[in-house]
Amino acid sequence: MTNIGIGVKNSRKFDIYNPSNQDYTYKWLNEDEFNPKKESDFRCIVTAGTIRSGKKVQVGFEFVSSEQTLVESFWKFVIPELNIVIPFLVVGNTLDPGVSLDRSHLNFKSLLIGHEAVESVSILNDEPVPLQFSFVESSCHAPGHSSALSVHPSSGTVPAKSSFPVDIHFTPQSDQEVNFNLMCNIKRKQTPLQLNVKAEGHSMEVILYCEDSSGNRVELSSRAINKINFGEVEINEKAIRNIYVVNAGKYNFDYEWDLQERSVSGRGAMVDMSPRSGGVSSGERELCQLSFCPPKASSIRGCELILRVSNGPTYTMQVAGVGIMPGLHMSFQSHNFGPCFIHRAGMPVHTHELKLTNTDDHDISVDCLYTSNQVLHHNFEAQVIAPKQSVNVVLSFYPREACKYHVTLPFEINGLSKQSVEIYGLGTEMKIEVADPKMKVVKFGALRVGQTVKKIIPIINNSPASITFHLGITPSTLALQDTATLKLAPLTEVTLAPKGGTSKVEMVFSPKCRIPQFAEEVLLEFAGLFQPLFVITGSCQGTEIQMDVASIPFGAVVQKSSSVRKLIMSNTGDIGARFKWELKKFAPDFSITPAEGYLSPGMDVPFDVTFHPVDISNDIRYDNLKCNIEGSKALRLTLTGMCVSVPTSKEVVSFSTHVRHKDIKNIQIMNKTNQMWHLRPIIDGEFWTGADTFDVEPQTTKPYELTYHPLTMTSEGKKHSGSVFFPLPDGTGLLYNVLGTSEPPRAISKNTRDVPCKTPFVELLSVNNWLKKPQRFRIKTECMRPDKLDPGTTVKGLDYIDIPGNAKRDYKLNFYAHKEGQSLIKVIFLNEQTGEYQFYEITFRAVRPGVISSIDLVTPVRQSVPHTLTLENPLSYPVTFAASCNVSEILMPNQLSVPANSEGAFNFEYLPLRVGEAQGRLEFVCNDLGLYMFDLNLKATLGGPERALYFRTGLGSSQTQVAKFLNFAKQRTEYACKIDCGDFHVDKTVAAAPGSSAGTEVAVEVTYEPSRIGESRGVLSVTSASGGDYSFPLSGSSIAPKPQGPFMVKAGSTTSITFRNVFAHTTAFVFQVDNPLFHVSKPSENIRSRKDHRIVVGFDGNDSSSKAFVMGKLTVSCAKSAGGATNAQWVYYLKGITPER
Repeated sequence: MTNIGIGVKNSRKFDIYNPSNQDYTYKWLNEDEFNPKKESDFRCIVTAGTIRSGKKVQVGFEFVSSEQTLVESFWKFVIPELNIVIPFLVVGNTLDPGVSLDRSHLNFKSLLIGHEAVESVSILNDEPVPLQFSFVESSCHAPGHSSALSVHPSSGTVPAKSSFPVDIHFTPQSDQEVNFNLMCNIKRKQTPLQLNVKAEGHSMEVILYCEDSSGNRVELSSRAINKINFGEVEINEKAIRNIYVVNAGKYNFDYEWDLQERSVSGRGAMVDMSPRSGGVSSGERELCQLSFCPPKASSIRGCELILRVSNGPTYTMQVAGVGIMPGLHMSFQSHNFGPCFIHRAGMPVHTHELKLTNTDDHDISVDCLYTSNQVLHHNFEAQVIAPKQSVNVVLSFYPREACKYHVTLPFEINGLSKQSVEIYGLGTEMKIEVADPKMKVVKFGALRVGQTVKKIIPIINNSPASITFHLGITPSTLALQDTATLKLAPLTEVTLAPKGGTSKVEMVFSPKCRIPQFAEEVLLEFAGLFQPLFVITGSCQGTEIQMDVASIPFGAVVQKSSSVRKLIMSNTGDIGARFKWELKKFAPDFSITPAEGYLSPGMDVPFDVTFHPVDISNDIRYDNLKCNIEGSKALRLTLTGMCVSVPTSKEVVSFSTHVRHKDIKNIQIMNKTNQMWHLRPIIDGEFWTGADTFDVEPQTTKPYELTYHPLTMTSEGKKHSGSVFFPLPDGTGLLYNVLGTSEPPRAISKNTRDVPCKTPFVELLSVNNWLKKPQRFRIKTECMRPDKLDPGTTVKGLDYIDIPGNAKRDYKLNFYAHKEGQSLIKVIFLNEQTGEYQFYEITFRAVRPGVISSIDLVTPVRQSVPHTLTLENPLSYPVTFAASCNVSEILMPNQLSVPANSEGAFNFEYLPLRVGEAQGRLEFVCNDLGLYMFDLNLKATLGGPERALYFRTGLGSSQTQVAKFLNFAKQRTEYACKIDCGDFHVDKTVAAAPGSSAGTEVAVEVTYEPSRIGESRGVLSVTSASGGDYSFPLSGSSIAPKPQGPFMVKAGSTTSITFRNVFAHTTAFVFQVDNPLFHVSKPSENIRSRKDHRIVVGFDGNDSSSKAFVMGKLTVSCAKSAGGATNAQWVYYLKGITPER
């Protein structure tokens, strides 16, 4: 029988058959030696019994394994009745169960202390029966119970022919390696299963130290609160403390800074840490910079800085510091110029002095960031003020508008902080006016010669500022220029106090002759400027009557017929008068109506003068016909004519022309006699003219030129009529009747004008008065093509124009077009009383506009200067302007919308990147208003330096800092870097990504490696063709080298110490040790400039029996005579080690 495992019961049964015919008994006897200490592994199930004849019985043995081996048991089967004995051998075999773990060992490797790790193993059961298991609790503990494993589940059953997973948990508690032999008991299995488990715990090893401004390093503790004090820092200056996070462990870790600032000023983050988080690899260190930049005088007491290392220690630091103001004293913080008149050329300037005093013990650089403009000007230029010295700044105020002014003058101190001065002022108009508004027009009335009128006019100063001025008047009427006629007082200076100061002006009018109605301005003169104060009006009345002609020639009139001429008498005076003709002197050949009457001022009286000759005469002449005028001298008239017999009319001559144009016809006169004819033609007709004398040679025919020049149009169906009579020497004559047709006028001229858009244009139209008396014309404009003017085009002028008789006046027609186009305009001048008119036809071609104005912008590079343009929309609906510019350094929106009948402000900025001057053009396009163009005159001046970099390190060491600047170039660019001092080093080029509108930060690493002890100054120049130029002042401070070491040297061996020649040329250095147990391979060496040299130092061993460490010192020196810049020494401490044997 075979058992699987210890303690397992197994049985084997079989049958015994009785073939005989009688019953018999049987029994089983064990023949094994009796061992009282051990129970037999076998048991007979039925030890005795009876087998009946022909029957069978079942017998068997049980086997219970107690050990894993082959076991035998000897038995006898006995039938006493038959004396039958049969030996039996019972064999039992115990096999170990086929149970195992899927691995024999488990390694958790390195684990962080306090962090649990889980691994899974499987129990494999290859047997056909399930088996129970349980882990031994004691095997889960390391020696001394320093660490423990946790097994889940710790017991259970593994199904037949299957596996069962078990989780092993481990949490390290200490920084050491542990080893477990985990035991698992399997039921029926004599020996337990074993699993070897290894693990190692580790913790994060962090070292934190802080470096102050002098380069001294202090290690910080995680078990106490550390203090970092910036001391006193000038506002806007950035003080930095370097904090190094060192990973001294085997594994990488992450860290995070937590900054909790509770500054007194409440202004927010004056303290900053960069970077705020990161990771440190094993054996490496990370530089973090703690910065303090106070925006104003304030303190940062109570600021806590916490460093949290992942799975590691936590450091707490208290940060303190004070921001202080620079020692610049200003004589005032604000100044009010008070009310000042709006400034114009020639006026006095309002000034005030600001005093800047340096109260500090060191120089202070001051720059005024305010650019002088047309309102406020200063004479300050950037400069350095020595300690306890002062500078005076003259401020000049030029108000340009009537408004309140508030200007802030920022002064930049040391390139870090700003102090401002507030300037106030009030621009005001000169409100010098009459105290009583009714006195704005002083009326003297209508006086007679010899009368005198005096007027007193109070004037008041309603301005908030006092004023001193003169009064004056310049009459345009000649008679008023006589000071005896018009007097003004006072003629001396007049001073009026502000806000209500008054004075009196005296005007006296004493006319000596007739003076027409006049209006003259009394002016205020202040600093060369004239301003109307009030107007005086008046007149001196008198009689003034005149006739339009002093003589009337009637020409030839046929006997017993008559001819009528018109005579106009006008009263151009101020007083009406009666008139009366002496009619008796007109008889018998002339008469006039009306013979008498009254002529009102400004009125005309037409007279009909009739020539009705009685007797034939070649010369009828009436001289000095008198018209008596009431209150004035008489007027005299001369009348002439001739009386002829009635001739026979030969023909009618017809004329036709446009009104106010001429038509000339020739009348053929034939002289058939042998005498020379000297003819004096007599023309009857208002609109016909010809030569006064006409000679015709004998036996010839000669044309007489007759001109028809109508001044009025003929209505339909009517014509002008007249006659021409040629009296012949024989007493006869030739008579010709003439008829004239006067058609509507032609255009005076047809002009074409090319006018740039956006440019006001005035067309001067000459308007002629063809009559001897004044005419008033009403002006009408008609758009002939197109039918209607564009909304953006205007054509306008005065509605009426008055022109004296036989005179010309220029009429101003204003044309303005916003966009390109062509308009044909008809301008009509119509006499509404007579219906006569004249007109012009003008074609206005609105062409591409010129430049509206030039804009001058000046600014330092990388500093934007804003400018505002005002675009007007005169239309009754909103419009949109599309903007474009050919200068990339102009930053602006691409369009502007302007509401109806209003103005829009277009804001843009000029942000130059390179020094120089440039011209450009800014254009606006609107569908309704056309194109607007502005020239840009741009000038970029040299900008100030960037923030300075300050270095401090020992001779032989180096320090690296980052210079940062903003790149505004729109495309990727490369900057060339150059430093003018050999102690500073930088890469030759640095690449910059395309800049945003606010600029993209670019960093340049600068390394300071001094070649001598003392101060070094230099300038880092960063230049690019597209990005511009930047300059960074560099200041380096080199101190004596600090000792280094100790360097370990084992007995009998050597070590190398790297030494660098920091000088600018090859230099001889001497190497010396102060302990004879140490030695150097070479006592001196010539080392090339800026090259490293390995100094080999050996240790001979301790010559005594003591194995104690031996200390020494290696000194590297260089004398000035050897080429060095100073007698500098470098010290390296040595530590000799003698190992145990």
